[in-house]
Amino acid sequence: MIRFTMTFFLMIILFLGGVIVGFDQAGSGMNKLRGNDVESYDALQTVKTEDNQFGVEVLGQTFTQESIDEKREEYKEIKEDVFTEKLAFALEKIVKWFYNILIQGAYQISQLFY
Repeated sequence: MIRFTMTFFLMIILFLGGVIVGFDQAGSGMNKLRGNDVESYDALQTVKTEDNQFGVEVLGQTFTQESIDEKREEYKEIKEDVFTEKLAFALEKIVKWFYNILIQGAYQISQLFY
């Protein structure tokens, strides 16, 4: 019984060790397939552009500084979209109210005949 137990645990340890090594090799293979042959790299790096602005590179994607005026313009566009949504919501309420009035009127007329 002890011999079976020791053999069983040894087989489980070898199996799990093989699984871990296989996962590591598969991850390395996927990195090579994507073209990322570099084994280790920093997830966060700061970069300086040609026009003396600073940017941040996070996992290969670069984010640069933007002026406040550009952000204000984006905010105005978003604010206009909110106004459009409010206008559409009000129009929807008016159409629903009108439709409900028509349905109620038709129901009351049908009640006269039945």
